Amino acid sequence: MKWLTVLREQVELNGQRPVAEKLGVSNTVVSQVVNEKYPGDMGRIQALVESVYMAKSVSCPVLGNIAWHTCQQHQKNHYTSNPQKLRLYKACRSGCQHSDLPVTQGVALEARTDRTKSSSHYDAAAVIGRLKRQVESEGGGALQLIELLQAELVSLSIKFNRMDK
Repeated sequence: MKWLTVLREQVELNGQRPVAEKLGVSNTVVSQVVNEKYPGDMGRIQALVESVYMAKSVSCPVLGNIAWHTCQQHQKNHYTSNPQKLRLYKACRSGCQHSDLPVTQGVALEARTDRTKSSSHYDAAAVIGRLKRQVESEGGGALQLIELLQAELVSLSIKFNRMDK
């Protein structure tokens, strides 16, 4: 279980409390998982660790490529007048393949990548702007933005290496 090794390394490097905060779980959960005594949903914890520390991402029809845990957070959004949050609310409830929610909206989903002029075109300014907006909407600071930019860079390097083969 590579993800468990990664979690243990992060706890050793950063401490249990910062890791728990970053994953959005309690210190007790992190302790129990590290000691393999967690009685809860290990699949959810595995997905969180893979998303936060191993750059697991999904293709959101509204935002494009986003971290899995960010997708999970957007699914918890309530109906709102904020245009972007409203698009996310509807997309998450319209049969998005990554959503755990029942289908209650009748919105046709179109993958974000299909709207670009070329699938090989990468707009760095748009990605940076999206990440800045994401940090602002989540109330994060410079550290969170740096982490998101690092995750984006890792994702780009993986894509580049696949294309280079």
